[in-house]
Amino acid sequence: AAVMTVAELPAAIQQELPPLSTSVHAYSGRPAERLVGINNRLLHEGDYVVPGLRLEQITPEGMVLSYKGYTFRRGVH
Repeated sequence: AAVMTVAELPAAIQQELPPLSTSVHAYSGRPAERLVGINNRLLHEGDYVVPGLRLEQITPEGMVLSYKGYTFRRGVH
């Protein structure tokens, strides 16, 4: 599946996504050492932010998430 930006997702999907507050973003060349803090929870690749919303990958610029068959990237702000 192509990786989209949040803005490219259908409006209905964008509206369903929960607010995501990113507090920590640690990228490493070793996947096991990567983590992000989203909504006051520390998550690793493969974890679920909320049921149905999966953290697929942590990248140097942000993260790649999947939801209802859509894969999209989100930068760290």
